[in-house]
Order: sequence, then structure tokens, then C-alpha cells
Amino acid sequence: MRTLGLIFCLVWASPGWSQLNNRAFEDRLALEPTDSGKLFVGVNALGFFKNNEYRQTIIEGYTLFGYQFQPFLSYHLAPNLRIDAGAFLQKDFGNDAYSTAAPTFTLKWRHRDLAVLFGNLEGSLNHRLIEPLYDFERVLNRRLETGVQFLMDKDGFFADAWFDWQYMQYWNDPRQEQFVAGLSLQKRILSGKFGTLEIPLQLVARHQGGQLDAAGQPIQTVVNTAAGLVWTTSHDGFIKGTTASAYYVFDKDLSLTKQPYLDGDGLYLNGGVSTAWGLEIMATYWKANEYLSIHGGQIYPAISPQDGVTLQPSPHLAMLRFLYNHRVADGLTLSLRYEPYYDLAFKTFQYSYGFYLNYRARYFLANPRH
Repeated sequence: MRTLGLIFCLVWASPGWSQLNNRAFEDRLALEPTDSGKLFVGVNALGFFKNNEYRQTIIEGYTLFGYQFQPFLSYHLAPNLRIDAGAFLQKDFGNDAYSTAAPTFTLKWRHRDLAVLFGNLEGSLNHRLIEPLYDFERVLNRRLETGVQFLMDKDGFFADAWFDWQYMQYWNDPRQEQFVAGLSLQKRILSGKFGTLEIPLQLVARHQGGQLDAAGQPIQTVVNTAAGLVWTTSHDGFIKGTTASAYYVFDKDLSLTKQPYLDGDGLYLNGGVSTAWGLEIMATYWKANEYLSIHGGQIYPAISPQDGVTLQPSPHLAMLRFLYNHRVADGLTLSLRYEPYYDLAFKTFQYSYGFYLNYRARYFLANPRH
């Protein structure tokens, strides 16, 4: 408890983001009335390198190195309706084949403050989930999500509800159908000279089942939830912003056949400072008991996501993160990250580092209506 109190004080006093600042990796589909009737061609590209130097902890180290390339056409049928179609390619260096090569299609419609997407979603880090619920690395190796999504972002209220169908089951299939449903809410409740106070609520649920699989495997349903408080401030000068947040995280296994741990929970604390140089420093503290995650970061759960055998019933981490974002040119952002942490459960020091190049551009092609 003494360690918990010390870390909490450090986080709350740190001069900022309630979680990692992943805005450079968000890829929203804008709907502008002035684009109505216009056809655009665009490209999204990401070059990435992330090296995890992990040893004697819940997982072993590994490296992610490669690029993603997504060309697309975008036609705005009306001021509140657009259709996008293209392709998504991912090349992992050291692999002769493309690890992902898939067509993409999205229909996005907006009515007042509500947007509805069908097809490829504004998924991955766009959901703004905390790391114990959603791993940053999924933007590097599991980026595509398909299904339906409902979005709202107005007047201090953010809402994202989605349904991602991950595996379609057919007759006599050896695998179960699988889908993930999620909800991410954040509501501002106070705002003034002292800063802004918000309440986030998050949920991710995975279901595996269906009646058509040949193996007749049991139904599996697992739920991860999080609720918290987020405080942020903005400043002039060298220190541009500060933040502090505290989340209570909970998981529940509703499956007919249970995993080693039926449920678990954890405390996730963050605090940080953002500077005029583009450098952000964030302290993170994680203390959990028998917590299992669906899509969360691989260092947070009580069972190794790599081998499913290595156990640590009480995950316990203290982290310090350094993030730097630099706008190189129009549409091009360079991100650098160094993330050391001490594993208080295994009593080992771990670290990871990486660099990322994000490029997004869209060009007017034609106005078919004229």
C-alpha cells in the first residue's frame, strides 16, 4: 500500500494525457458539406518499428518492423454521406509475402451529431481505449475492423459503439464464429480555471460460438470494462498541458467452460506533462489481480498471451514513458517512443522503443455531377 500511495501521488502531481497520446494514429473519415458531389483519391501510410526488449516477465521480447499502405477512392454522395473503397496492404520486413492484403469499403452517414459507419470501421486506436483494454500494437498488426459503428463527438461528449465481426462461420466449419462489441464513452462534467474533469466508461466484449462448427466447441464470452476520472489542464509557455487519471478495470468470464481465472480487476493510474517541444512524459502505474484481457496490452494480464501457460496472478507495473511527435510536412508525422518499466511482480526491468511515420493525404479528382 505504501508503494501504491507513492506512485499515485507521483501520477497526480505530474505536470498531459489520461492515456497515451495516439492522435497521430487516428484516421477519421471527415464529412464536409462543401465536398458534396466530389470524388477524391487518397492514401494512408504507416511505417513502423517497435522493439520490445522483454525478458523474465509475462512475455518474451519481439520486434515489429514494416509498413502499411492504403490507397482509396472517396465519393461524397451528399453533404452527410460518403463512400470509400480501396485496399489495405501490410508488409512485415523479413516476410516475403504480405501479411495482410484486403479490400476496404466504408459507407459513412451522418444525421445531426450521430455518425453511422458500415463496412470498415474507424477502429483500432480511434476507439480511445486505455491500454489494459486495447493494445497499442493492434494498430501495427490487427488494424482492420469490419462491421457497424455509431459515433458522436460534441460539446464535451464522446461516444463510440461498434460491432466488429472477426470470423464468419460456415457449415461444418472447424472454427467458431467470433465477434467483438465495444463501447467507449467520455463525458465532461466540470470545466473552469482549474482545468477539465471528465468521466470515461469503456467496455469490450468478445463472443465465440455458433451452431455450425464441426467440433461442437463450447460457447465463450468474456467482458472487459473500465471506469475512471480524467483531469486535464492547458497552459501557455513551455508546459502546454498536464493531466492525471485513475481507472478501475474489471473483467468477467461468462463462458460455459471457464478459464483459470473467472474474473479479475485492476487499478490503472496515469499522469503526465506535454511540452512546447512536442515531448510528452507520462507516468503509469498498474496493479491488478487475476486480470485477463481480450485485446489489451500484452504486459497487463495475469496469463501470458504468448503461451497461455505462464501465470502471474498479481500483475504489478510502474512505468515512465517518453513520447515525441513532430510534424515533418503536410500530412506527415514522425513519432518516437521510449517506454521503460519495472515489473514489481517479477522484479525485473523492461523497456521498449520505436519510431513511426504516419502519412495521410487526399486529393480532389473530379466532380462527376458537372
